[in-house]
Amino acid sequence: MKKFSQNTIDMSDPRNKRQHILDAAYIVFSRKGFHRATVDEIIALADTGKGTVYNYFVNKEQLFYTLIKECSNPFNKKIEEIVANELLALEKISILTKEFLKFYSRNADLWRVLLHEMRTFGEVGYSGFNEEQREKYKKNFDYTIVLLESVILQGVEQKLIRECNTKQAAYGLFSAIIAIVFQDLVGESLDHTAENIANTFLFGIAKK
Repeated sequence: MKKFSQNTIDMSDPRNKRQHILDAAYIVFSRKGFHRATVDEIIALADTGKGTVYNYFVNKEQLFYTLIKECSNPFNKKIEEIVANELLALEKISILTKEFLKFYSRNADLWRVLLHEMRTFGEVGYSGFNEEQREKYKKNFDYTIVLLESVILQGVEQKLIRECNTKQAAYGLFSAIIAIVFQDLVGESLDHTAENIANTFLFGIAKK
């Protein structure tokens, strides 16, 4: 997602108007969360009219979902390409760890909002998304974890990874990456941190 900038967008182009709204939505949702954010705040930041926003998006939730999807799509495509290439599974896992870390570091504020909304489903008195909406967002996570699991399975088939519960392993690696990002533990070198995460996941920390 490009950094919001009024000066670099030609608002006479309808495609740019839509992107301009999404850029503004990225900032507002990241700062205020889904429920505290308002469409009026997004309209004000995008410096556009209410009718223009509703010409592209039915409501706030659809705007949020579109934002999540359009942030995720290039990342998902990159992951698919890594999974499909001819590298050995251990090398793929190292590359995937770096790509996951890079993506979630870049979009940490927005994804904190999304994960918060997903964690609070079903709480008494909480006016969250309905079940159908919940499934939309869950599928976005499930898809990338399935891709991650498929590489771990490749490693098992290549006899580079021991027989294990590949789904649990994929969630374990994913959770480690998310925890490092959300606890602000990435440090100055993303590459070095990604290498440490991958090596710890693959080889552990115990002395042999």
